[in-house]
Amino acid sequence: MERIPYYDFSAFMIILVLLFAMFFRRMIHGRVNHTYLVLLIVLLATTVCDALSTSALSMIGDPDTKVGIRSIASFVYFALRIALGPIYIIFIGHLTGTWHKCRTYVSFMTLFLVPYFLCLMLLVINSFIKPIIFYYTPEGYYARGDLIILYYIIGIYYMIFSFVYLMWSKKYLGSTKFYTLLTLFPLTIIAMVIQYLKPVYLLEMFGYAIFSMLISNIVLRPEEYLDPITKARSYLSFKNDLPKFYRSGVHASLILIKIKNFDGLMTLLGSEKTMRLEQEVVNVIQNVESPLKRSIFHPVYNMRNGLFIVLADGVQREEFIYSESRRIFSRLQGTHHSSHLDLDLDISVCTIRIPEDIDNYKELISFANTFHQITSDTEVAVFSRVAPEKQFQMKNNIDEIITRGIVNKSFVMYYQPIYSVKERRFTSAEALIRLFDEKNGMVSPAIFIPSAEKSGAIHQIGEFVVQDVCRFISKQNMVVLGLNYVEINLSVVQCMRNNTVDKIESLLTDNHVDPKYVNFEITETATEFVHETLRSNVLALHDHGLEFSLDDYGTGYSNLQRMVDFPFKLIKLDKSFVDQWEDPRMRTVIQNTIRMLKDIGKEIVVEGVETKEEAEWFVEQKCDYIQGYYYAKPMPEEEFLAFLKKHRLPIS
Repeated sequence: MERIPYYDFSAFMIILVLLFAMFFRRMIHGRVNHTYLVLLIVLLATTVCDALSTSALSMIGDPDTKVGIRSIASFVYFALRIALGPIYIIFIGHLTGTWHKCRTYVSFMTLFLVPYFLCLMLLVINSFIKPIIFYYTPEGYYARGDLIILYYIIGIYYMIFSFVYLMWSKKYLGSTKFYTLLTLFPLTIIAMVIQYLKPVYLLEMFGYAIFSMLISNIVLRPEEYLDPITKARSYLSFKNDLPKFYRSGVHASLILIKIKNFDGLMTLLGSEKTMRLEQEVVNVIQNVESPLKRSIFHPVYNMRNGLFIVLADGVQREEFIYSESRRIFSRLQGTHHSSHLDLDLDISVCTIRIPEDIDNYKELISFANTFHQITSDTEVAVFSRVAPEKQFQMKNNIDEIITRGIVNKSFVMYYQPIYSVKERRFTSAEALIRLFDEKNGMVSPAIFIPSAEKSGAIHQIGEFVVQDVCRFISKQNMVVLGLNYVEINLSVVQCMRNNTVDKIESLLTDNHVDPKYVNFEITETATEFVHETLRSNVLALHDHGLEFSLDDYGTGYSNLQRMVDFPFKLIKLDKSFVDQWEDPRMRTVIQNTIRMLKDIGKEIVVEGVETKEEAEWFVEQKCDYIQGYYYAKPMPEEEFLAFLKKHRLPIS
């Protein structure tokens, strides 16, 4: 059966135009656009494979070569064609803000993934055991296998799945978007029926291409969500995006920026020159130098009337968001030259975490419009400080929050890679605990750790940390990952307990972990409690092959005798050294400190490095390791593994 590829050629051209339009229309940010881009790329590859499996290869003379190319193209076509269904479901999920929550349900993901893997299994059987889905005759003609109906059943299954998901998500969509997304079903059904009854007509990809064009022109429409003057996202875009975060439970941080004297500037400049000023402000915000800005920040939202909002997607350390806010504040505050005038901008900046600080959209908008009335114009404000009642409630109920976290297993481990200057790669990581409470969102370790130490819950939390890191180490090939060890923080209370050594040795043994892969961190302030139990525990663990680091060096009462008494291999310089490195007097202190530590045989880790200049200066001082946001942020286990895989270099 020789098939006609002309519809595939048409689909190919439509998809190419849509891909070009995505970049031309700046549809390159956000989960929705990313998923749509994946959909187009998979659709393009599917169309190419569909065309290759047809008479387009008639110019190849050798029958075996022709059949081989067609067989491979058909295999890829069938695998990608069925993948369009799951990708469309994910697209609906991101468009409605429901995917993040749905994917946490095992039953949902089972129903979502199992049919696709079943389809792949059928294709493998078809290629290597028996042609049950398709095959090519000795003459090079395509023919259907006896069980191709199973492939169509799986395709229908995903169509029903996506239809049900779309109907369930209807309340989060406007009627225009909903009915546009609904057109997929009649288009694909008609194309599938025609292609099933008349296999010579390759209509399926053409139907998908037409549907993708409808999505681009009606559903996405970036022109509706971009401010035409500043090219920032509009208030309408913010109103559309933020409820999705609240629905999905995704954590994010916002930086609110308000020009307090905007009305006066508008009176002085007029509307045209004011819009030019807004554009200049957006450019300043977007071009603030930051090592991680492009990877975590969405474009700026211009909320009008001098209010701008920057969205940091994902859980970010509060200190880092504050640092980014300071950079923006310092660039905007003061005199700006615009429209041949020197203009003084009166700026207020505030950071918010959602949903931890504000758990609903209306309250967020209300605060964004009024925060400048209660914040200083000389420094960046943090919501937890300008609205202390919520922070107070969290601290007041922290024991209940910790207990709930232990019962609900809400503690998770994050890992921050540490860069080796000598080996020029990431050779270790620090394990950092995080608590995600169902009522309060992410609870800072600075709040729950001291409370857990007072209540005694730190023993359960500490045991979880060691157990989970040991689990991680035991199931990974540390040599392949390029990791020499993982650093684990030990609290003062843990160090002072009589059974600490037995507990840790038991966890290492149960998980079959070699002690050389674990490095315990003790803070400098902890060593001030020079109790014999603490010292004997550290020495006993060191005798069993475990190494130790002195953390936060420079924050407590530095005592050289303690560094001699305790077997510290690494000394970690506190972030306060980094914050003051540009002060000439502090530089002298830092250089002498590093020289002294080197002279007594210690390796040095610098914490809190956030800029290229900081990293380069501490490398020049012969520090051994660099840790901080300039190189990598703390990240969940799977993201951490992907990061290591991406940045892995040959081990010297």
